[in-house]
Amino acid sequence: MLTLFNAAPDTGNQGVSALCHSAVAGLARRGAANIAVADHGRGQRRARWEHANVDLVGLTNTRRFWRSDSLKRAYLCARIGAGGSAAARAVARSQAVLDISGGDSFTDLYGYQRFQTMVLTKRLALDSGVPLILLPQKLGPFQNPENFETAKEILRRASAVWVRDFDSFRLLQTALAENFDPDRHRLGVDIAIALPERRPDELPRLLMRMLSEPRAYPLVGLNVSGLLCNQADMARRNFSLADAHPAQAQAVAEALLKTDASLRLVLIPHVHRPLGDPESDLAAANGLVARLGPLAEDRVHVLSDSLSAMELKWVLARLDWFAGARMHATIGAFSSGVATLGLGYSDKVRGVFQECGFGTEVADLRLLNARQLAERTVVSFLNRTLMRANLARRVEGLQARASREMDQIARQVGV
Repeated sequence: MLTLFNAAPDTGNQGVSALCHSAVAGLARRGAANIAVADHGRGQRRARWEHANVDLVGLTNTRRFWRSDSLKRAYLCARIGAGGSAAARAVARSQAVLDISGGDSFTDLYGYQRFQTMVLTKRLALDSGVPLILLPQKLGPFQNPENFETAKEILRRASAVWVRDFDSFRLLQTALAENFDPDRHRLGVDIAIALPERRPDELPRLLMRMLSEPRAYPLVGLNVSGLLCNQADMARRNFSLADAHPAQAQAVAEALLKTDASLRLVLIPHVHRPLGDPESDLAAANGLVARLGPLAEDRVHVLSDSLSAMELKWVLARLDWFAGARMHATIGAFSSGVATLGLGYSDKVRGVFQECGFGTEVADLRLLNARQLAERTVVSFLNRTLMRANLARRVEGLQARASREMDQIARQVGV
């Protein structure tokens, strides 16, 4: 049995869900018959996914220690051999624990609570005597030296560590020093590159027709991030953006619509949260449509359905060009051969794009104001045919690399 941590499929963030389903599908194809996935439910439940049947086990870093899904309770149960936690029981039965840290959360940038979650889940495996494999992820940065020491201790004890960008690999080498082992400490690509796609069961008739039939106009997509838009002033300060992101997103949309009068634009949320939630991409998309006014009429369409990560990849694969600030939305697009511009608000986007060979296709939101970003967007859009040709040559090799790396991970966990 294998257990997967920090890739919960029930967060609403389809980037995290993409990591979860990519890992489960990849391992199942290589013979893993029993996989447990930690989520935010209670106890242990059986789930039938199209690529595997999995056991879901609740695991939440809650202050309510008495709850069955409490991470602290699971950790204590594992230490003393008690059976009062489904997650602790799953770990005890596992031949290995895989942990992907939500892709980018093994850092202290997001506060003490999230860092503690990353640490305790990994120690739950290590202190249970179960091999820990860190799947391809970003490491750091670590602002607090004590937190960095804690991270180094975990990295040293892990049976294998994979990272997805060169800066993380360099940090890994520095952290491990003489303990660095090139056979166990590897630089890979983001596993969501291998995410399967699935045709949605239902979509609005007009949008399905636009995506499925031959068309005489460019159909382009844009992800508008709720993280950056819904509390715009805070996001601008926190991420040192060159302009408020609503202004940046509006400039991008207006530039595209004015560059080609026949163009149709689909706004694609990638984080599904209630409209009042500050992370809701749908709320950010609706806000952009309102600001565009008459320019959006009959030309801008919002994908309001809460599609799964695999369904979103099906949609993305049928566009002529795409841009977005949610990194895994852009991975879904470029890994399908779609010309893509990443809108980066942190170093993680450029790192992943560089490792995949597309480092020049990132527009840094920290450096480009609204006008400059619009100009960069138009250049990318007008070059989409050449970009698609370049992608056609590279994506097959990228998919092959992702497959080889999953083969190696499967061997490391004993599949």
